[in-house]
Amino acid sequence: MAKTGSSTTTTKKSSSKSSSKTASKSLSKKHLARIEKEKRQNKILTIGTISIVAIIAILLLVSVYSTNITKWYKATFVYDRPVAKVGDTVITVQQFDHRVKYERYQLVSTFITYASSYFASFFQSQLLEVQNELDDTLQFGSDVLDKMISEQALVLKAKQMGITVTDEEVEAEIQANLEYFPSGTPNTPSPSPTITYYPTHTMNALQNTLTYKTPTPLPPTETPLSVEAQQTLDATTPTETATLTETPTAEQTQTETPSPTPTATVFTYNAYTNLYSTVVAGIQTNSDLTETELREYIRTILYERKVYAEIAKTVPSEQDMVWARHILVADEATAKEVLAKLQAGEDWNTLCLNYSTDTSNNTTGGDLGWFAKGTMVTEFENAAWALKEGAYSEPVKTDYGYHIIQVLGHEKRQLTADQLSSAQSAAYSKFIEDAKTEFGVTKYDIWARNIPTTPAIPDEYKISAK
Repeated sequence: MAKTGSSTTTTKKSSSKSSSKTASKSLSKKHLARIEKEKRQNKILTIGTISIVAIIAILLLVSVYSTNITKWYKATFVYDRPVAKVGDTVITVQQFDHRVKYERYQLVSTFITYASSYFASFFQSQLLEVQNELDDTLQFGSDVLDKMISEQALVLKAKQMGITVTDEEVEAEIQANLEYFPSGTPNTPSPSPTITYYPTHTMNALQNTLTYKTPTPLPPTETPLSVEAQQTLDATTPTETATLTETPTAEQTQTETPSPTPTATVFTYNAYTNLYSTVVAGIQTNSDLTETELREYIRTILYERKVYAEIAKTVPSEQDMVWARHILVADEATAKEVLAKLQAGEDWNTLCLNYSTDTSNNTTGGDLGWFAKGTMVTEFENAAWALKEGAYSEPVKTDYGYHIIQVLGHEKRQLTADQLSSAQSAAYSKFIEDAKTEFGVTKYDIWARNIPTTPAIPDEYKISAK
């Protein structure tokens, strides 16, 4: 019996093992492929989910920190590269970037001030000009770079002349701009040119025949009064002449006590430094221009004033001048046609009125008045100075078109205050151009790829094109 039970138990165990092996074999065949497939799908799904989350995180980081990333990239790889060189002085990408932003910030601030004012409609044309200037990014950047180049040439030339600008002068200029005057408000008017005037020029016979004559109206013809009207007039005419100067009464001679002059609120040094900090922070936030760069910019302005004053001293108040008139046309063929008619004896004033595109003077014979050297474009000026009185020029090409010039006079004349100011400005401009030629200027193409477009006019203030 014992053996039989043992045999039965052994048989059951053997049967169980056989059944387990069969089930295992059956599971491997039916489900192994499915399990492996599910594992692969789960793995792909997990990787995909992680990738999507990573991409979203990267996009968020880029959107939040794109400005900082750009700044880091430029600061690391671009900012130290030169955009231009004047002599041995380098203008870097960073200096150019900050200056363009500062210039844009100044214009945008002015634009918003006027656009948000009650009188905005009166400034639409000027505002549109500013908007177009800011929108033309390439031209704006080019203009700013040219200005920076001229400033560097100016500073180099000023130092060569022994002109200096101290830190104290820069600080005083900042204080004055923020209306802080620790030594009292200055009350010195701007100096104006001292000019001793001489008798007015008298035209000679040739000039009298050449100049434009405005028709003189005939005097009105008086109609004699009738006898009755004259008697009535005599009867109503007072016999005594009223005294023109009356003796003032006591009330009229009383002197009014003037109102007290308002006293300005004392602007303390602490108030000045707080205002200065606010201004500098605003500039740096909106344009990245640092305090050091701002002070150097102001130093350049002071250099410009000092150099301009020195150049102005060299401009004489009496100069050789030319009196000329011109007929301006669009092309050379038309200019030759006008010249042929003049040489055939046709009237200058009539031709000027019919042909000249210079609407500022074509109704007055194209008269340009007396002008000194440096006030006209070079081609026009050279032709005018080469002509004798009464002679016509051949067609002279300038950026404005083709000119037929006739000279009415040559003489040394005294400049008016406006003419002297214009001559001084022209001399200063030539001084800067000569300085750039002397030191040499190199511009690198990288400037065009690094022109910032911010700050920009907010959309709510922009003027839509009509």
